[in-house]
Amino acid sequence: MRIVVNQGELEDKIVMASKAVAKKSVKPVLAGFLFEVSPDGVFVNATDMETGVRASLQVDEVEGEGKFVIDASTFMDIVKSLSNDVVVLEYDEDVLHINSGKSSFSLSTMDPGEFPEFSFAETDAFVEIDTSILDDMIDKVIYAAATDEFMKNLNGVYWEFTETGLRLVASDGFRLALIDQDLESTLGMSFLISLKSMKELQNVINNTSEPSVKLRYDGKRFSVEAGDVQVTMRVVDADFPDYRRVLPIEYNTKIVLSKTDALDALKRTMIIAKKGSDAVKIEASEEVVVLTSRSPDYGEAREELEADFEGEAIEAAFNPKFLQEAFRKIDTEEIELYFVNSTAPLKIKGLEREEYFYIVMPIRLA
Repeated sequence: MRIVVNQGELEDKIVMASKAVAKKSVKPVLAGFLFEVSPDGVFVNATDMETGVRASLQVDEVEGEGKFVIDASTFMDIVKSLSNDVVVLEYDEDVLHINSGKSSFSLSTMDPGEFPEFSFAETDAFVEIDTSILDDMIDKVIYAAATDEFMKNLNGVYWEFTETGLRLVASDGFRLALIDQDLESTLGMSFLISLKSMKELQNVINNTSEPSVKLRYDGKRFSVEAGDVQVTMRVVDADFPDYRRVLPIEYNTKIVLSKTDALDALKRTMIIAKKGSDAVKIEASEEVVVLTSRSPDYGEAREELEADFEGEAIEAAFNPKFLQEAFRKIDTEEIELYFVNSTAPLKIKGLEREEYFYIVMPIRLA
């Protein structure tokens, strides 16, 4: 079996597939790329049994048919190091020969029969969305997901398809991020995708030049097709919490701040906050908005901010990192803060933006 392919094309496709390669596994074959050559084309596959990526290689020449598995890390290091535009892959008797310019390698391969089957979403129904829009939606919520893999129902992003659009939600129990996008959707379903799979999906989206992607869901698997690359994720077998219960409906206080000024003030108050209770207190009234942090050993920081104020005076404390990360995701020059009271969730959003917002739980100071 012989494949002639452009080095850039080969590198692009294995980079997309690489994030699905198992980092730790009792099966060495999961640490490899499965190459398939058939009448349908030449494909590179990778899977960690939770996420699978299948990329179609656009080759210059191909001879023969078959399969082989090659260690992904070694193969990637070699391909990235090649200086010639043309790469020739020849597979013969369990050995892969790689030739490019004056460089040549001979690598042992693994049994392709041991590579697991990882089927893709088996449905013709799909939703199409601009790649840049999906990328932005994921970026605005993924950071709020729980990083603890033992918290299965929070260690991921919740996808909710309705007749009018798509909603993504993520929460770690202390904060929540939500974004909506209008779409013509016939899927009408909701499911949870693990944080690990979401990061692999991000890798594919960030490395594709396709202007749009297709989303498919068959009840068990969720697939995203970006041109000649397809990533499929197993749905997490856990129930995402009823996030609507923590969304405040009415507010007693509204503050409008400059995002730049708020971020600068947070950055300074965090210097002392990190030395103490890791909390920043917001005190707001008609006269002024003040941010303070205290440490019994290092002292106090105080920042005054100009703001538009409506409603009742408020005093509440928050983890400054949660505020900072939410502020950074907002793409308007001004941000809106909505308070109910000192113990209820705070809603944060961009000025006159309704399609996405953030919820942050307050901290009770001793």
